[in-house]
Amino acid sequence: MTYQEHLQVIAQIGREYRHYKSIESLFELDQWTMLPPQGGTYRQETAALIGEKKNQCYLTQQAAQEEAYFSQVPLDQVEDEVERGLIRTFLSRRRVAARTPADLQRQYSLLKAQCMEKWKEARQAKDYQIFMPYLKQAFDLKGQIARAIDPESPAFDTLVGLTDEGVKVGEVSRQFDVLKEGLKTLLDKLSRGHAPQAVDYPQGDPEAMSAFAQSLAREVGFSTEVGTFNDQVIHGFTSFMGPRDARVSTYRSGSHELIFTCLHEAGHAMYSTGSSQRVIDAGLWGGIEGGFHEANSRFYENLVGRSRAYWNYCYPKLAKAIPQFGDMDLETFYLGLHRVQPSLKRIASDEVTYSLHAILRFELERDYFAGILHAEDMAQAWNEKYRDYLGLCPPDDTQGILQDMHWAGDYIGYFQSYALGNIYDGQILQALERDLPRWQENLQQGDFRPLNRWMGENIWSHGCCLTAGELLERITGSALDAQPFLNYLDRKYSAIYGLVPQSNRV
Repeated sequence: MTYQEHLQVIAQIGREYRHYKSIESLFELDQWTMLPPQGGTYRQETAALIGEKKNQCYLTQQAAQEEAYFSQVPLDQVEDEVERGLIRTFLSRRRVAARTPADLQRQYSLLKAQCMEKWKEARQAKDYQIFMPYLKQAFDLKGQIARAIDPESPAFDTLVGLTDEGVKVGEVSRQFDVLKEGLKTLLDKLSRGHAPQAVDYPQGDPEAMSAFAQSLAREVGFSTEVGTFNDQVIHGFTSFMGPRDARVSTYRSGSHELIFTCLHEAGHAMYSTGSSQRVIDAGLWGGIEGGFHEANSRFYENLVGRSRAYWNYCYPKLAKAIPQFGDMDLETFYLGLHRVQPSLKRIASDEVTYSLHAILRFELERDYFAGILHAEDMAQAWNEKYRDYLGLCPPDDTQGILQDMHWAGDYIGYFQSYALGNIYDGQILQALERDLPRWQENLQQGDFRPLNRWMGENIWSHGCCLTAGELLERITGSALDAQPFLNYLDRKYSAIYGLVPQSNRV
């Protein structure tokens, strides 16, 4: 077989794998919207079967032969990014599938259902001790699986790499230290400024607010030709069904916060459906998982959706669509959005403090897998970090270590993605301002086309051909760097709090 014929073989394996992932996405959407309570057991069995079929794509004799062939191909000498992405992705999935011990995976699969149930029970009782033995088992099994996949790397590096490919824990820790200290400095600075008044925002009709928020997502670039909305879930998410098929699920609420949820999910959807046709044909559509997908969603939620330029354009539309906002002026609305107030709850935190929530969770995971922390110590360590980073202490475990479902729901080694997304956004913004210095003026005029063209050409069209580090280097010319995001926050919030930005000081 020629090199091109080998490429065609692994492309076909990858396409088959993506079909199974699309079925899993359909299951996920159905589970959160239409699945009746007594249908869960059979659905779990069906999902397990599909998961096995997906995994078997990379366990055939043919896949083993292709691994032997492509292991001899130097990736740094493959100039074409689609070919390089095909090879890298194939070898990565093959390595994980072939090296994951079936008995350990089986144990973990059986444990997952228990973990979720015990997490719910512990939350109800506000008692981490109920969940603690199951967390320990889950972490320990994940560690064993990670060491089997890559015996030469620390387990947590492998787990983080399964979510954020190519990312190393040491570099993430260094940049998180920069971000953490920068955010603490900024919070201290803002404490000396003029904080916006707390605003009692009105509640609109939930159906009207849902319709309005969805209309803003469509206006910003979410196309109903490649995506749909439903508003029947309790927490927003986007399902990537196909290369031109993204399903956004949100909730109904009369709160203006629903607008930011819809913009966030629109960012995911536009990224996932924006791959070029060649990338789609190779099965590499959908975007880079983990932090880079979070960067796209948070860019549209925050850097677009919470910008003054956007609300200069959009506020009259809100006041017209939701009459309850007619008596509130734009300045009051905008400043209220940017009142910085440390919170116990990650998903309710403001733009400045959000990353601290993600960082402290990442650090707990890192220290556990390094042997520094044990399951018995995690609740106390959680509370200490909240006191140190945010000046708050959870009054009980439900508002503390039990607030997220991630560790019970097989998202171990995921929390770094949220803070990485913010760091990426700072660097993306820096490149965008270099190439489109008038992009904020475009927002103020309600013209999102220049921004979306730039995002499409520089990010979306590449799908997952490149790792986040490779794409970041291509866009910005630099490696991971937390400083641009800190500069963005300092400029924005110094202006809101009546202070001088660091960059303006002599």
